[in-house]
Amino acid sequence: MLLSGTQYLHAKPGERDELDCPICGTKCDVKRNRFGPTCFAESVGGLGHLHDRFICPHQDQDWHHYASQLIAQKQDYASIRVRELINLDLQETLERREVL
Repeated sequence: MLLSGTQYLHAKPGERDELDCPICGTKCDVKRNRFGPTCFAESVGGLGHLHDRFICPHQDQDWHHYASQLIAQKQDYASIRVRELINLDLQETLERREVL
């Protein structure tokens, strides 16, 4: 399985029945047996292959983008206290499904 940014999850055709969004945990919508690139290099090279594409139904919502940014920010901080504060914001964002 390949995570492409935070928008799509790719898997070999039929490899997975379903996947949950790594951001919000919602069951992803799936488009089966898609042909095309799954990474930047394939796209630039005009290449592609068959794959299943899993897409979170909330990917275009502001709160989902915000949650994704919070997850990325957690990786940038060494401070446990700062990461705990980010986790609090993340949990509240996911529970309310709105930007704080």
